[in-house]
Amino acid sequence: MLQRGIGEKLLDAINRRGEMIMEKNLRQSLEFAENIINTVREPLIALDQDLRVVSASRSFYKVFQVKPEETVGQLIYDLGNKQWDIPRLRELLETILPQKTSFDGYEVDHDFAAIGRRTMLLNARQIEQAWGKERIILLAIEDITERRRAADLLADSEERFRRLFETASDGIVLLEKKEGHVAHANPAIKKILGYSQAECLGKKLHDIGVSIDTRDFSATMQDLDREGILYYEDVPLKTRSGQEIYSDIYMVDRAKLAQCNIRDVSERKKLQAQLLHSQKMEAIGTLAGGIAHDFNNILNVILGYGDMVMATLVGDSRARENMSEVLVAAERATDLIKRLLVFSRKVVPEVTPVHINELILKLQKMLIRIIREDIEFKLDLTDTPMIVLVDTGQIEQVLINLVSNAQDAMFEGGRLMIATSLEEIDEEYVAAYGYGRPGEYALITVSDTGKGMDAETQQKIFEPFFTTKEPGEGTGLGLAISYGIIKQHNGYIKVYSELGEGTVFKIYLPLCDEAVLDKKPESTAPVMGGQETILLAEDDAAVMKLSRVVLESFGYTIITAEDGEEAIAKFLENRDRINLVLLDMVMPKKNSKEICEAIRNVSPKMKILFTSGYTMESVTNKEMLAGDVDFIQKPCPPKNLLSKVREVLDK
Repeated sequence: MLQRGIGEKLLDAINRRGEMIMEKNLRQSLEFAENIINTVREPLIALDQDLRVVSASRSFYKVFQVKPEETVGQLIYDLGNKQWDIPRLRELLETILPQKTSFDGYEVDHDFAAIGRRTMLLNARQIEQAWGKERIILLAIEDITERRRAADLLADSEERFRRLFETASDGIVLLEKKEGHVAHANPAIKKILGYSQAECLGKKLHDIGVSIDTRDFSATMQDLDREGILYYEDVPLKTRSGQEIYSDIYMVDRAKLAQCNIRDVSERKKLQAQLLHSQKMEAIGTLAGGIAHDFNNILNVILGYGDMVMATLVGDSRARENMSEVLVAAERATDLIKRLLVFSRKVVPEVTPVHINELILKLQKMLIRIIREDIEFKLDLTDTPMIVLVDTGQIEQVLINLVSNAQDAMFEGGRLMIATSLEEIDEEYVAAYGYGRPGEYALITVSDTGKGMDAETQQKIFEPFFTTKEPGEGTGLGLAISYGIIKQHNGYIKVYSELGEGTVFKIYLPLCDEAVLDKKPESTAPVMGGQETILLAEDDAAVMKLSRVVLESFGYTIITAEDGEEAIAKFLENRDRINLVLLDMVMPKKNSKEICEAIRNVSPKMKILFTSGYTMESVTNKEMLAGDVDFIQKPCPPKNLLSKVREVLDK
């Protein structure tokens, strides 16, 4: 019994000693673990199997703004006003964790009591204590709010870039900076260059028709690194089909890649060329109009005195025959001036309703006489009646000019055809070709089998003084004047040609209503004079003398003025007896608008007859006169002047 008592006591002592050692080791282990936990930047907490907090790191207290006495020993779900009472976290801790001993990468997007809405990344492990064989749960917490926000922003940015990349109207290729190979290409590349996205991959820019820099690609990349962006304007490119287009190209540095944007500006180039052509035509037109105006004054004198001399000569005299030749030459000069004014768009065509087929049939006999015998000439006229409002002489001039040019292009003979058809221009046509106004048109086609023209020649064909003929064989005004005539008729003229394949000119003239054919021409009234007093304001001395002689010979009293200031002064002196002011539109010192305003300020109902080498349209546009404007254009024969003066006085 004694021995057993001692043994039991010894055993108890040994057990107590072991427990003391275990407790010491546990304390040391916990202290060691706590020291490790407190050195970790992220918040850490240790939970027992009842999910009560055994310990927490300093960063846990700092981040979640809680105190140790409020934390240790508490259920995790009760911490910080129950901010950790998250249903999904309960499931992980109470169900999944005991089964699998861990979970990783669980994101909690939650409103925390002290720090607001944050996104936390949780990782948990079950750890078996070395001595006590008890399990604790170590929960690591990482605040990934900013990282998640940055990732979301990056994802949004990438999505926006992807959408822009895929839907951009510009062609976009992303190039590897080292060698310049295409890493990505958007769908618009195929529309612009004809190469699919797959065909572009791995290629260099020059392989897909883009040549922007003759240097080594690395030199271009050095410029891009330095500048951040490179821009190339109006670069000619070759598409897969061989078509030449123009583009604006810019390159942007995108870190590991270079972004190359290709914008098709061919339409812009076309519009710029059209604008330049229009400006050139306007400049030449202004010059032609000025020359025509001055020359009209000279012709006015020649025709006026010529008519008066002609009236005094006997019918079979040599002098009458000679004077007749003078007047014929003057009339030809008048026609030339009219063509110049048409070219300058300063004359309105004297239009009448015409069946376009009848016009061509009447012209056929003359065309046959001027076309060589080695050229086969045919007409192909539609059966559809087509009525247009045209100046017959001007349209005949256009057709004669085109036929003459076609003949010159077929120096070894060939085939020449004039055809007509009804053509409708709709909105789609206007959008496709960049010109026209929707409606029905009479289409006149003049085609030949001559030598044709290249693209460069076609671009210049309507320019004034441009000609492909040898010096002395052509003026270069024929097609330019034809262009002006058709534009004056609100029509369009286009040329289609290839070298060795002949040329086709297409003329579009707008149709008019058949009802205009029913209008009957007005009868010509006999020339009559009068006893009224007329103020004649004219700065050209020869024209003034002629007009005075003509008017005085028919009974009128004439008061003359050589400039604008004199015209106003003479009118104020004689306003009670002046019945009509015959006023040249272009006057020195005071222009016709100022003269007209000064006269009508004192005599609002005074009759004023304008005269000019330009047209009534020019008068109303330049002088901005309201209401009806009486006008007679130079050169005018004496009988025309007398008729117009009488007409205005009798209103």
